Amino acid sequence: MSLVTVLQPLIYGLQAGLTYTLVALGLTIILSIMNVFNLAHGEFYMLGAFTAFYLTSLLNLNYAVTLVLCMLIVGVIGICLERVFFRPTRGETVPTVIVAIGLMWILQTLALVIFGGQPKGMKEILPGVVTILHVNISDSRILAGLISLLLVGVVYLIVYKTQLGRAMQAVAQDRDAAALQGIKVRKIGTIGFGLGCALAGVAGGIMAPIFFVEPTMGANMLVKSIAIIVLGGLGSIPGAVIGGLILGVVESYGNTFLGYSSVTFPFIIIILVLIFKRTGLMGTKA
Repeated sequence: MSLVTVLQPLIYGLQAGLTYTLVALGLTIILSIMNVFNLAHGEFYMLGAFTAFYLTSLLNLNYAVTLVLCMLIVGVIGICLERVFFRPTRGETVPTVIVAIGLMWILQTLALVIFGGQPKGMKEILPGVVTILHVNISDSRILAGLISLLLVGVVYLIVYKTQLGRAMQAVAQDRDAAALQGIKVRKIGTIGFGLGCALAGVAGGIMAPIFFVEPTMGANMLVKSIAIIVLGGLGSIPGAVIGGLILGVVESYGNTFLGYSSVTFPFIIIILVLIFKRTGLMGTKA
């Protein structure tokens, strides 16, 4: 086995894992703060990818501006949908899950009607290639990895180093106690939902130049996100980062050596974690 065969899946897996982490972080924030298991989360990733595709293809916008707009547009859509669909059922687990499933199908259907079912390829942002230890890495993947790493760091700073982040943590730990301390729980919940959707949207914008963009791409990402937060531990941001990197690397090696059968890896990870360590790598018992 050559060095290239070993290193290339590792590098590709780390890049993909960082971007998966953004989506999983968004799902973790929504789940922690609002106690909403948003099964439509993958569709916000899909919306971000289509937003990036059309902004660059039709309007020829700068890619940095495009990613900012992906975050803003998808975040605002998320806030609007939270008010309409999730706020009336907040605190009720089963109705919320049913609403999320319905929203998932609604967004997928609308995407099929508006964008069409044909996969779309976005032009590469940086067409060059870098060679390290005989491993060829496209500039687009390097850029995607660096942007993802930067955004993961920004999320960490927001959650752990800002007043907003401390308010989010307080709401996640005890909503009633947070309200008694003067924290506007409903407002924080809305902000958290918008932030979670924005992270999924920007992740879609990051991956759009690398993979095809299609209306059903969110379903696969949802499964990966669930695998990541189960592996890392529900509600744990460091766990989501570790889980994302592990899944990205495992999936990349699986694609290299096993081909299509690697799509089963997220399910295998979920099953193994639930059997042997239900709290995940960084999670704790409630």
